[in-house]
Amino acid sequence: MRICELIFLFCSLYLVQAELIDSKVVAPEPEWELIGSRTYKWEGSEFLRCKHWDKVAVRWHLSMCGSHADSPFGLAKRGCKGGTNADYATNPQNHMEIPRWRNAFTYVQLPGQEKEHEHLRLGVEGLDSRIVRVKTISPLKIDVDWKWQIDEKGCNLFYVRMSAMSTIEKHRLGELENFCKSFDLDKFVDCSNL
Repeated sequence: MRICELIFLFCSLYLVQAELIDSKVVAPEPEWELIGSRTYKWEGSEFLRCKHWDKVAVRWHLSMCGSHADSPFGLAKRGCKGGTNADYATNPQNHMEIPRWRNAFTYVQLPGQEKEHEHLRLGVEGLDSRIVRVKTISPLKIDVDWKWQIDEKGCNLFYVRMSAMSTIEKHRLGELENFCKSFDLDKFVDCSNL
């Protein structure tokens, strides 16, 4: 065999092996479907709404909570991880543009991660009257998005949306319905018919 043929054979074997390794390591992306959304409009006074804004702080809360009986009297103690996060919204769109949502934060929970956490606590600060508590499901994807537009009068229209997505599987319909009923405010989704 010539050296060129050996090199070609070696490279071909290497590429086939690399493709096999890649196919085993890379898991397919879940097919996310909406299972609930919560959209909030900033409802401040017209005086403040029509002032010039440089940027808007978007604050949301997301914590993962479990329960474990490690307190001295056998009482269940809830341990939570996470907390309040913030992002700044900038560059509003004018009223002639088609409004678009921009992402501030994405949380993803894949199968296997839910064992240590039983509940999620969620909320958008200043817009939610209380923190929402939902039972953890998996897979789960939660996006926090914002939309900012200046209307014809020069006033600010500002919205925040928290949306939840999962995969729709027949054996999980009960838990998906319960999550949807606890989380959904917008009623875009029929929780009983996911």
